[in-house]
Amino acid sequence: MSYKKLLFSSFLLNTLLINSSIADERITIGAKVLFAGWQGDNGSVSSSFNSDEGGQLAFSASYSLNKFYTGISLQSGKYSFSSSAPDQFSTTGRVSSSNTDVEQREIDLLAGYYFWKNVSLFADIKGVSNTWTSNNYRQNFGGLGIGVSAYLPISDSLTLFGSTGFVGKGDIEDTNKVKVGEGSSGALEFGAIYRLAAQSTLNIGLKFRTYNFEYLDNTSQDYSVNGLFLGYNHGFSL
Repeated sequence: MSYKKLLFSSFLLNTLLINSSIADERITIGAKVLFAGWQGDNGSVSSSFNSDEGGQLAFSASYSLNKFYTGISLQSGKYSFSSSAPDQFSTTGRVSSSNTDVEQREIDLLAGYYFWKNVSLFADIKGVSNTWTSNNYRQNFGGLGIGVSAYLPISDSLTLFGSTGFVGKGDIEDTNKVKVGEGSSGALEFGAIYRLAAQSTLNIGLKFRTYNFEYLDNTSQDYSVNGLFLGYNHGFSL
């Protein structure tokens, strides 16, 4: 299974950034909706592409103890392409794609530590799986990444946050888990956390993700998934 890759689970970070200063030990669960568009370029072989509509729903659970935190996030969604879509790659080469939906699933395993009061460093094992509904072709990209996160309290109820991270290199595999290339990715996220109650927070912000793929047939593909997110977290002190 090659569901490994970096980027950072934005939502896990949102959960942990504010909670680490409230309790020495805490479990937090949450959900968020990402309203996003998927656009990119298939390289010299094919045309650019842009989704007509799409978005993702994410669920997360995290554990924090003093300055240390860890967690898991699961995210899934679908993007519709009425014309050109991301090309598919396999051991036999590139296959153009159009007029299809692409389902994207992500899993993140995250661990970090606040080396400074409001700033933490983290490592993320992340996997991304894309499935074209037109023929059920699946492409997986995964790897280990690192990043930095920070938050800035504005008042008792409002906190600003930001995070960035990258996967320097990860394998790309086809439906049969055969390597078809290598890639890198990066992400940037920022927004605000509003405290609704002692144990509840509302999160809103922007998230930008980029992917750069190089395939074994010496072709490339670049794309980004960017959008607005809205989330809710609930914490439990231990």
